[in-house]
Amino acid sequence: MRFTMPLRLVSRHCAISAGCLSMSLSALAQTCSVGTPTLAFAAFSPISGFALSATGTIPVSCNWPVLTGNPNVKLCLALNATQPLTLTNAANAINFGLFTDPAYSNAWGSSTSSVISLTMARPLLGGTVTQNVNFYGRIAASQTTVPTTGSSNTVYTRAFASTDTSLQYASYAALSPAPACGTAMTAAPGSPFTANVTVINNCTIAAANITFATQSALASPVTSSGQLSVQCTKNDAYRVSLSGGLLGTVTSRTMTGLTSSVAYQLYLDSGYATIWGDGTSGTSQLTGTGTGLVQSIPIYARVPSQSTPAPGVYTDTVTATIQF
Repeated sequence: MRFTMPLRLVSRHCAISAGCLSMSLSALAQTCSVGTPTLAFAAFSPISGFALSATGTIPVSCNWPVLTGNPNVKLCLALNATQPLTLTNAANAINFGLFTDPAYSNAWGSSTSSVISLTMARPLLGGTVTQNVNFYGRIAASQTTVPTTGSSNTVYTRAFASTDTSLQYASYAALSPAPACGTAMTAAPGSPFTANVTVINNCTIAAANITFATQSALASPVTSSGQLSVQCTKNDAYRVSLSGGLLGTVTSRTMTGLTSSVAYQLYLDSGYATIWGDGTSGTSQLTGTGTGLVQSIPIYARVPSQSTPAPGVYTDTVTATIQF
């Protein structure tokens, strides 16, 4: 008797055999990628002299095949731009840096000791996991002469190209140690992004007291002077007004004692020609432009000749107001 081997039946089932299925799944690879980073500083007042910090985020995504492949992945994020960095507006610049830690002790870079490293684990059934990775920006202190433009708040920016950041990653088995950054890994490109900060117009003002020398009579004018200290953002236009005091007006200021008063006046000039007031009743205000540094502004004071009041101490309180 003759027998015929059912070869067609074997061939028909190969497509769903265990061997064919295994070969198909092993071709699926794990992949990781970088999304668009974000970094935005709060408003920056250069005249404060303080540093300004911000936290940025980078979304990193990894995709695992179903049930196969290594369950873990090591990722290493590098900054390929040279530090310190600058935020710019036209020809003006602000120095800043990017760091891997919130203490700003480790500058972010591309060497194995300065990259941002992390690990991610596969979901039970595979799929995609996205994690927001923090990095830290810091505008250096003592940049008091950074200017604004047109006496308006001004935005400074830094555009990062996709080549300024990069990702390397490698998967590893459940019981194996994570590979070190700098070893053989798969490379993925970075993503372009823009960092920015708004430089604001800001001013501070302080005043020193004015004291007239002790007088036995007011038969002739008595003069003295004081000083205002003004600090405004560079290129910021400002003006300073002086009030009329506690009981007087800008055109008729008065120092008061227990039972009487002494007339006096404040001036913009050493010739005592321009009364420094609030711009009303013929008085003038001081106008200026900030340099980012402290500006010392003299105040000229004069007590005109008048009937001498009773002996005593005569005082007044004037408020200096700066507008910008």
